[in-house]
Amino acid sequence: MTTRKGHDARLVVAILLVTMAMGMLDAISLLHLKMFAGYLTASIILIAANIATSQAIVLSGFEAIGCFYLGALIGGRIVRRERATRLVIGDILLGVGCLMGLTAWIWSCDLPGNTYITLGLLSLTMGLQTSATRHARLPDMTLPAATVVLHGLAHNSAAAGGDNTGHWRRKAAIAALFSGALMGTLISRQSVAEGIAGASLIVLAAGGLLHARPVSVLTRLDRMSIT
Repeated sequence: MTTRKGHDARLVVAILLVTMAMGMLDAISLLHLKMFAGYLTASIILIAANIATSQAIVLSGFEAIGCFYLGALIGGRIVRRERATRLVIGDILLGVGCLMGLTAWIWSCDLPGNTYITLGLLSLTMGLQTSATRHARLPDMTLPAATVVLHGLAHNSAAAGGDNTGHWRRKAAIAALFSGALMGTLISRQSVAEGIAGASLIVLAAGGLLHARPVSVLTRLDRMSIT
């Protein structure tokens, strides 16, 4: 058996897809729910700013944090099962994709308290998917956050005396997050439900990729070593 020096290429592609979907959902949640569903650093700052300026958007922030926490608890239990890493992550992503699809349907029903229901469900999915991305143990890709990725890109660059390790993966992560946020913004201008559904399909594709049986394309991907 050959030992890989790099990272599981199929996992890298799956996490890049998840990063794109999370960029879509955070753009949608900020623009239409007025609070981040997964970017909790920004949510905490928004809560503090809203309290300081006596604005009413406070409860939704605490809801986002609480539901994210619950999703992370559930995800933490799932990743500790005796199961191959790739399959555990695939299980979570398939569940997350289905939950996102349900959220898109709920938004389209225009129920009373629709904003709070949608934010709560999206935050729950964000907590779950973060457990999945952390379990992948890919450097700079445990969270869809550009700060750490951009820092790693500069810190490990040849200009800083580094060896450029992982620079393609980091560039791809930034591109995925940017393109996801752009797509989420544009699609949700026409339909929020369609934007959430689009993110759902991307996450389902990521989960399906990790569960797919080997075919010629995936076999070649599995032989790749992404550093």
